[in-house]
Amino acid sequence: MITIEEMEGGVSMNQKQKQIYEILLMPIVCTKHSGFEDKKIEVKKRDNLISATQSYWTEYIDKTTGKPFRYDFSADCDMSDFAVGFYKILYKLSIVDNNGNLVDKEFAGDTMTSVSKLPELKEKYHCLANFWFIPMELGRKSNSPLSKTSNTYQIQDFMDRFLLLVKFKFGDYHKNFGRYFKANSFKEFVDKNFLVGSYVDENYDVIEYSHSIDESTVEHLIDCMKKRAEAIATSRCCDDLWDYFVSLGLIERL
Repeated sequence: MITIEEMEGGVSMNQKQKQIYEILLMPIVCTKHSGFEDKKIEVKKRDNLISATQSYWTEYIDKTTGKPFRYDFSADCDMSDFAVGFYKILYKLSIVDNNGNLVDKEFAGDTMTSVSKLPELKEKYHCLANFWFIPMELGRKSNSPLSKTSNTYQIQDFMDRFLLLVKFKFGDYHKNFGRYFKANSFKEFVDKNFLVGSYVDENYDVIEYSHSIDESTVEHLIDCMKKRAEAIATSRCCDDLWDYFVSLGLIERL
């Protein structure tokens, strides 16, 4: 876990914001499905770890029989019940319905920086500060040439490369994913996802790092998570996040 003591040159935060900051950076493990008719959502903190259930479990229709079915359950921390509640606060949207399906099949939670290229991040990368809500074709499915793992543009799951592509081809994103990229503005996209100070500087220039991968890259990406946690903890979402974490018993009311 990344703690307050590890912050260097960060913004000044009050006690409530510090509590939010620490929860945003706390590693998450997804434990089990929460059930359907007898749904039981659980989010618990033990030591420096948060364990959470997952309601998300997509139902499909068999093209031959016409009957509904599900593949084997697969736990995804960025779609855990804890993460879904987080997205609801940040993006003002309901994500998963009572049957475990996405409310809107075009969008889902996703992980910004993964361990696909940097396995050294494994113990820290599953945290709310590293999660966001984006179109399925750009994240979870990644079947678009504009996706975060695009081979067409050699993005290779690096956030800086993806953000550069979004910035310089914003018109393409607006055309193909207009419900998400609603305005023809890279700035609005950055602000909506709380990226200033972490992956993007104050002039909305992308902070590049993937041209040279070495030991310092992991430190840089952990710092990105810390900076994004700061941005979220000190944002308009502060009070709602604090109430959410208090309701789950993760922090005590001041």
